[in-house]
Amino acid sequence: MKKQGELYLKIISIVLAAVVLAYVLFSVLFKSGSSYALTAAVRCEVGDGMTVSGFVVRSEKILTADQSIVVCELAEGEHVGGGQAVATVYQSAEARAQRMELLRLQTQLDQLNYASEGLGNRDDSSLDLQIRELLVQSSQYVQSQQLSSALTAAESLQSMVLRRSISEDDGARVNTRITELSARIAELSAAAGQTQSVTVSSSGYFSAAADGLEAILTPEAVLEMNVAQLRKLQSETTAAPASAFGRLILGQKWYFAAEVPADRLEGHYEGDRLTVNFSGESLQNLTMTIERIGENEDGSCVLVLSCERLMQKISALRRQTADIIFETYTGLSVEPQALYFVDGAAGVYVLEGVRARFKPVNILYEYADGYVVELDKSDTDNLWPEDEIILTSDDIYNGKVLE
Repeated sequence: MKKQGELYLKIISIVLAAVVLAYVLFSVLFKSGSSYALTAAVRCEVGDGMTVSGFVVRSEKILTADQSIVVCELAEGEHVGGGQAVATVYQSAEARAQRMELLRLQTQLDQLNYASEGLGNRDDSSLDLQIRELLVQSSQYVQSQQLSSALTAAESLQSMVLRRSISEDDGARVNTRITELSARIAELSAAAGQTQSVTVSSSGYFSAAADGLEAILTPEAVLEMNVAQLRKLQSETTAAPASAFGRLILGQKWYFAAEVPADRLEGHYEGDRLTVNFSGESLQNLTMTIERIGENEDGSCVLVLSCERLMQKISALRRQTADIIFETYTGLSVEPQALYFVDGAAGVYVLEGVRARFKPVNILYEYADGYVVELDKSDTDNLWPEDEIILTSDDIYNGKVLE
C-alpha cells in the first residue's frame, strides 16, 4: 500500500508539471504578440503659448551724482520715500574708507552699550524668549525674501545674543572697550572728510541697474510704438550716462512690450488677461492685462501687457524673454499611442473587465506629449477620470478580450 501511494503521488506530480508546462508554452506561443499596458485617464491643464523677447518698461528717472565715488544706501527694489537719501557721495577713496570704519565702530559701540545695560538685574529667561522669537522672525523674512527686514532683524539678534553672553564678571572689560571705541570714533569723526547725501524728491523704488533707456522706453512711448521701432531697440546697444548710479522707479504699474505674431492674438482684445512666465520662481504665472495690441505689420504686432504687482522683483529687469500663455485647455490627458480613429471619430480603448471598449473623445488641444480631450460628464459612455486607457501595438477592436 505504501508503494502504491507513492506511485499515485508521482503520477499526480507529473500531471501537474505537464499542466504548468502546457500553460507556459501556450502563453509563449500564442500570447507573445499580445502586449498592452494601461494608463489612467487623468485631469490636466495645458497652456498654449510661445516664448517672446521684449522689454520691461516703467515710469522711471535716472539718478546721477557729480563725484565718482558713490555708495548706494538702498537694496535693489527697495521702496524710498520723498526726501530720503538713496546714496552717499565721497570726495576720495580715503574718505569713504574712513566713513565705513566709522559706521562699523559705531555699530560695535551701540551693541556693547546695549549689552552692558542692567548686568546686575537682567532677566535672562525673558531675553531667551526674545531671541527665539527673533530667530523665527528672521527665518520668515528670509523665506519671503524681505532682505532689508532680515538684515535689521539680524543686527538686533546679534545685540541680544551679545547681551545674553556677557556676565557681571565681564563688566569691567566691556566698559574698557566702550571707552576705547568712543575715543576712536571721536578721532575718526574729526578726521573724516565731508560727505554729501543724494536724496530724491518723490517716492518710488530704487534700482542700481541704470541702462540709458529710462527716457526712451517710457509707458507713453510703448503705447504708441510700432514693430519697426521695437526691432530697432532690440538691435541697439545703450548705456547710462557716466554720472548715473541708479534709477528711481515711479508708481506701481509696469509693462512688458514684445513683438508677437498677429495670428496668436486673434480673439484677444485690450483689457483681456494673459498668463506670463518670466525667469525666477517669484515671476511665474503672473496675470497681466493687455494694454495694447498694435497694428498688424506683415504678420506681426506690438503687444503691451501691464501688471501692478511685484515691482520690487522686476526693478532691475529690462531685456527679457517670457512665456506668454494665450489659451489654457482643461480636460483629460491622452497619450499619442492611445488615440484611434474609428469611422472618422477619434477615441480611445479602455479596459472594462477583460474587454476593450471604444470611447469617443473630443480633442481640445494637441501638444508635444499628447492630447487634451474634453471631460464630458453628461454620459457614462464618455471618457471619465481614472478610466484605464489601453496602450497597445496590437490590432484592437471594440469588445476584444484582453487577458
